[in-house]
Amino acid sequence: MNQLLEIYFQMPVLPFSFMLCMITLYWMSVILGGLDMDLFDIDLDFDLDADVDASVTDLGMLGLKWLNLGEVPFMLWVSLVTLVGWVVTMIFDRNIVDPSAQQSTISIVRSLGIGILGTKVITNPMRGKFRMKEPNTVRDMLGRTCSVVTSEVTPEFGNAIYHVEDGAPLRLNVRTLEGSAPKDSLVQIVDYAPETGIYYVQQTQG
Repeated sequence: MNQLLEIYFQMPVLPFSFMLCMITLYWMSVILGGLDMDLFDIDLDFDLDADVDASVTDLGMLGLKWLNLGEVPFMLWVSLVTLVGWVVTMIFDRNIVDPSAQQSTISIVRSLGIGILGTKVITNPMRGKFRMKEPNTVRDMLGRTCSVVTSEVTPEFGNAIYHVEDGAPLRLNVRTLEGSAPKDSLVQIVDYAPETGIYYVQQTQG
């Protein structure tokens, strides 16, 4: 037992063993309900216009997304990097005795690099599996039809109800671009003003 502990907690495997201990404590806390799995999650959603020169930051973000950071929970990604790095170090360096600082550095960097690439391969099938799709986004709502519930809808006033499948109906603040739509008429959403939270509608035919 003591011999194993000496192997696990000597350079160059020491950093990976320490991280494994911390990660084990983290997942135990998650399982027992003490921590939220999303506590350390990072959001890498961004739009990169192909017609605009990409900045260094944008390219860095693309690199992180290529490694599946942001595609899977951050702590899951870190856990896999650490585990793969630990296994690689134990395979190649467990018999190193009293390594120099240079040997330890080379070993850690190599194992970390293999850990990152290995995690990229392991998490590829998980891409998109952890994304929570926001329901009824503005993009989804455009073109939808709803029913007027106030006495009318005008460019200054009005509410409408959108009936959601398998969910409670949404009451929307709506305005017409021109003219008015009477109560119980059907109107189509054609635009949205994010600064006011108002949907612009037009009365449907028939």
